[in-house]
Amino acid sequence: MDVALERAREAAQRAESGALWGTGTHLGLPANWYVRYRDEAFVEETMNAELCYVSGRARGTKGECWEEDFSGYAQRLELDDAEALTLSAWTRTGYWCEHACVEEYLDLEFLGENAGGVELKMKLKRGRVTATLTLDAQTSLPAKLAVAVCGDEDVWVFDDWRRDAAGAAYAAKTQLFGTNGGVQEFYVTGVASGRSKEGWGIFDKPNKKPRTVTVDTTVSPEVPTVRASSSHVLVEPIINGKNVGPFILDTGASGLVVTPRAAQRLGLRAFGEVHVSGVSGRVPCQFRRGDDLKLGPLTLQRPVFMEMGLDGIVSGARKPIAGIIGFDAFKNAILSVSEGGTCVELYAADQVDNIDENWAWQELRLVSNVPHISATFSGANIEHQTKPNIFMIDSGAGGADVIFHSKAVEELGLTQLLGPEGSRVSSRVRGVSGANGESAGATMTYRTSMDWLELVSAGADGANVRFENVDTLLASGPGFSLSEHSCGMICARLLGTQRIVYDVPRRRIAFVAK
Repeated sequence: MDVALERAREAAQRAESGALWGTGTHLGLPANWYVRYRDEAFVEETMNAELCYVSGRARGTKGECWEEDFSGYAQRLELDDAEALTLSAWTRTGYWCEHACVEEYLDLEFLGENAGGVELKMKLKRGRVTATLTLDAQTSLPAKLAVAVCGDEDVWVFDDWRRDAAGAAYAAKTQLFGTNGGVQEFYVTGVASGRSKEGWGIFDKPNKKPRTVTVDTTVSPEVPTVRASSSHVLVEPIINGKNVGPFILDTGASGLVVTPRAAQRLGLRAFGEVHVSGVSGRVPCQFRRGDDLKLGPLTLQRPVFMEMGLDGIVSGARKPIAGIIGFDAFKNAILSVSEGGTCVELYAADQVDNIDENWAWQELRLVSNVPHISATFSGANIEHQTKPNIFMIDSGAGGADVIFHSKAVEELGLTQLLGPEGSRVSSRVRGVSGANGESAGATMTYRTSMDWLELVSAGADGANVRFENVDTLLASGPGFSLSEHSCGMICARLLGTQRIVYDVPRRRIAFVAK
């Protein structure tokens, strides 16, 4: 290990600070990009003709990771998002092998050496996201970085290493391969060593509010809902002045979704390509751009949708499902969903008179813009009952109260909850499909039950939120895994038993008994 690291440092000749910029392909479109670094801090901007994303990490051992999306909404990143961003950026900028980085931030494991090079396993100290770094056998510079992301693996490939005027090495060509398709490319056209004039502030999270999201506080906060025989909550937004049918109100969706049929009816402009993670894996989709979206008092200007098929997800709706309302509608507002989903209300972030500080507020954590909370459960042993685990909150997932992904089933020993193999009840849970009908497939699950599931934080009265007789699915194949930190998801059926208030601006969520 020590020999490999020393060779990597000598090969990198990394400057304390510097910048790289160039052209490439991002989300299926030609793009320009820029990255600046100084010690452990970095900031990167990628811009194509339609969308711009900025991400970074502030200085110091407690420097926060952050991202600013295409709408100008900036947020703190945590868990998988922060870890994956940091590992990839430090590899690209050469900080990964510096003495300070190895001693302060990284856990490294030597995996072996062969004709292809040296392989190292890396993760942040106290982190869960792992990456395998391959160093070229001849140059000792990074050749490949494979990072565990959203239950899959993203692979960075570094080619055509060159040196700047100060002797620091940089990859003139970098490619990012998504496991199930999609390639982002970055070509360096300029490089500079030395500190920027902006100082450390350039690496800090922006604090501006997006101008594309507004909530009219002078009108009723109530959003009319549409009934379905499944546990889903359906709403009918007005997009480009038209109502094209019901959309699933889905806290487990990282953005907005529209079906090909609805997009055609609305005349939404198509562009780019993205691979979206669903319960059964990633599917390829294209983007669609609208003029505006209105949902009760909320208005989104120039909304961006991912186009994908949603057949078979909702049962008992009187009209075909036209799409999904996800994170973009919640990120700068307070969302309240009543017991059974019969009443949905949206408030501006500063309308705090409509919430009660005495409720049992839970810390809300976001991974890929999807909410997660901590809970204990009866499970199979005392550790499950006393040590909190992280669950995704997915109001768009039906068929059970709770679903554990297969990795958690194995690691937590949850197969003890199942009966003998001959008596086990199995079912397949279907995911979304791509814009052209590509299916993410279905995941095999086994049904069981748990006595209880309890959220971590108590209310002002000292009582915790507790659910009894929890209908549970245990996955036996890939799917349902968005985070290396989570064990599964809490689904629509369980969520529908209480009023739930999502306060994303303050990163908290309340479950309010009837």
